Amino acid sequence: MTARANAQRNRPPGRNDRARPIFRAPLRHQTREELAYRHIRKALVGGQLAPGQRIVASAVAEAAGISRIPVMQALRQLESEGFVRIALHKDVVVAGLSPADFRERFLLMAALEGLCVREANGRIAPAILERLRALQREIVAARAARNTARAVAADGAFHRLLWEASRLRQVLHILSNAWDRGEYYRVIMHARSGGFAAESIAEHEAILEALGAGDIERAARAVETHRLRAMERLAQTS
Repeated sequence: MTARANAQRNRPPGRNDRARPIFRAPLRHQTREELAYRHIRKALVGGQLAPGQRIVASAVAEAAGISRIPVMQALRQLESEGFVRIALHKDVVVAGLSPADFRERFLLMAALEGLCVREANGRIAPAILERLRALQREIVAARAARNTARAVAADGAFHRLLWEASRLRQVLHILSNAWDRGEYYRVIMHARSGGFAAESIAEHEAILEALGAGDIERAARAVETHRLRAMERLAQTS
């Protein structure tokens, strides 16, 4: 091979080079496995499937009108995320969280949520702050209506908005997974407290007050305190 051919082969691609196709064919709609995953995960997060409950893959497949294979593939993905446990004989059970698991997850979330607020310094524009306040009003209204599920949903949106402001995609992924795994327990905790915890609302107000004053460090500490106190409340109601 000539030197010129070698140079041509080894040179870095330029802007005018024709891009190689990443996909051999146009992207399709969601596969059966993806659909099964999405629906089962939604049921787990929403509390329709409680910790310790058995999931019969064949029954899920029959109800969905699909074969058992994509259902088991979806369940294996959920197992990798910690939502279910699959035994050697393929019995599937909704995973629970031990007191030690809870403590570790809340400590992790407190650290990462504080990080998100600090990284969002200069990015929490007035429009974002107003959305946070609107979500806080939604939580208060839902609590007054004794609608715990509605309050918990607004609470989740409140925190995710803070996470997203950081633009830390990997941290957002970790927090979202940790949050979703605890959704069932949060609903139970607030329900046993007679409705969405008034303490949580007061702690949100402290976060909003610090953000409104432009004091990011105080807001970050308020978020961390809020998460650690939520851990204590959950321990008391479990």
